[in-house]
Amino acid sequence: MDSIRLLKVKFNFFCFHWSLLTFVILTVLYPCTVTYGGENNSPFILFAGNEYKSLKSDELLAWINSLTKENPINYITVIEPLPNTILPPDMASPVFVWEDPVKNSAWLITIKKKGETLLKAFLNNQWWIPESDTWNKIKKTAGLKPIELVIQGIGGWNGREILSENSIYLSFSRDRVDARLMFIRKPLPFSNASQNPELSQILAGNISAYQKPDIIMSGLNTCSNCHTYSSDGKVFALDIDYGGDKGAFAMAQVQSDMKLDNNNIFSWNKIPVRKPALYSMGLFGQLSPDGKFITATVNERALFIILDDLSFSQLFFPLAGQIAIFDQKTKNFKLLEGASHTSMVYTSPSWSPDGKIIAFSGIPTNSRQIQTLLNKKQLNKNPRQNIRDLNKKYPVQFDIYTLPFNHGDGGSAKPLTGASRNGYSNYFPRYSPDGKWIVFTQSPTGMLLQPDSKLIIIPSTGGKARPLSSNQPIMNSWHSWSPNSKWLVFSSKARSPYTELYLTHINVQGVSSPAIRLFRFSSNNFAALIPEFIPNHKNIPEIIAFESLKTVKIKKHDQ
Repeated sequence: MDSIRLLKVKFNFFCFHWSLLTFVILTVLYPCTVTYGGENNSPFILFAGNEYKSLKSDELLAWINSLTKENPINYITVIEPLPNTILPPDMASPVFVWEDPVKNSAWLITIKKKGETLLKAFLNNQWWIPESDTWNKIKKTAGLKPIELVIQGIGGWNGREILSENSIYLSFSRDRVDARLMFIRKPLPFSNASQNPELSQILAGNISAYQKPDIIMSGLNTCSNCHTYSSDGKVFALDIDYGGDKGAFAMAQVQSDMKLDNNNIFSWNKIPVRKPALYSMGLFGQLSPDGKFITATVNERALFIILDDLSFSQLFFPLAGQIAIFDQKTKNFKLLEGASHTSMVYTSPSWSPDGKIIAFSGIPTNSRQIQTLLNKKQLNKNPRQNIRDLNKKYPVQFDIYTLPFNHGDGGSAKPLTGASRNGYSNYFPRYSPDGKWIVFTQSPTGMLLQPDSKLIIIPSTGGKARPLSSNQPIMNSWHSWSPNSKWLVFSSKARSPYTELYLTHINVQGVSSPAIRLFRFSSNNFAALIPEFIPNHKNIPEIIAFESLKTVKIKKHDQ
């Protein structure tokens, strides 16, 4: 009896290690290979192991079908993509990430369409990035029908037990993004970016590309921030402290190789200063759709406190400011009537797509807060404070207004229904290019870099406000519409203190899909900020250089 018992132990030991060895061979030792079988090349199986190339699809499926399921099954948490995510047809493969409560030796991925298997993949880690050929095959086969992603954890004593699983549904939209994306990359916390401006970069990339976006501007020894395009993509403007001037702005026709100098620079500081401002920076500048004008906040004075917190390293909002217009043709400046009274603070302007309306944020001037700012002793600049404590100490709530541009003469500002007088701070309005919607940022208080900020959508003429379904758990802001009004890109800190970019689909009813993280645009050491879709144009900047400012030339970005 002892010899029989010993034989059983040895047999079980052998089975366990043979199964483990099989999965090591399948998932670690060899590069992934794709083989197609069945009629019309469907289903197809992704597997690892060069020695298995000779096996037919039905032999591989037989091995998979030999797996047994343990009950009750454990629940796998799919982290991304989220259930019911809608993906652009021109997007490179996303990253699939999940958490398994069981320490399994491998995971089986199955993708189905109407119950028919399209793909099966073995993995030895809890993430997967499909290669381009595989992803293109999935997109082509799926079409516009939803696909089911099934994740099963495999382990047990013989390595053939399904111990955990979960599934989600995804779909591909017929709407392409069809535009490149420009954004700024900065180190954190803010004090690091401020002291080391040469570390900041401007990048441009295509969501269809499998490589990282390309750097088109870097190595500058001065601060640069907001960037903006005309609706046809032919004119570009950038907030940059050229020559030590905080109010300097670059504005030029887009070319492949942009070398800018004094002929392309204007300064908001040509506008006479109004107290309590010391100068004008031209905050949140935006080009008109035709590229003939630019509007920005001038005569601003802001409450600005720098913090050590990596995620939320500053408190910032203007205590004074007016909206001004710069005419590119005449080189003249003008304060915009209806958005330039000293009794109010006006900021973050945005153009309607026809150029006839300007939306902006406003709040009555708070003389007490201004006095606190002017009295340096009363302003606590302890960097160990956190953003939530400061929000309680310096509460502020902006409303969104609209007024006619009227060829620069302005008019009467009116609060926008759904984006004003609602007990929240409302800011950064952005019109959809088709003129149907406005998406703005809303938070309990404040304006910039708020942990509880959400994206809200309303009809462009005002109406019922609805939070986007794509909002992440923490910080949603810096949003931009695709030129076709079908997609919205925005920044969030949901997965990392180093801000990342997310993409969501907006349907004709203004309903957003769960957002997909643009992981190829992310960095482990830099925040991705102020994303802006570049309207289609034959001359896309490959490098932006400034005369007398140090730049680093880099390779041409993906076309």
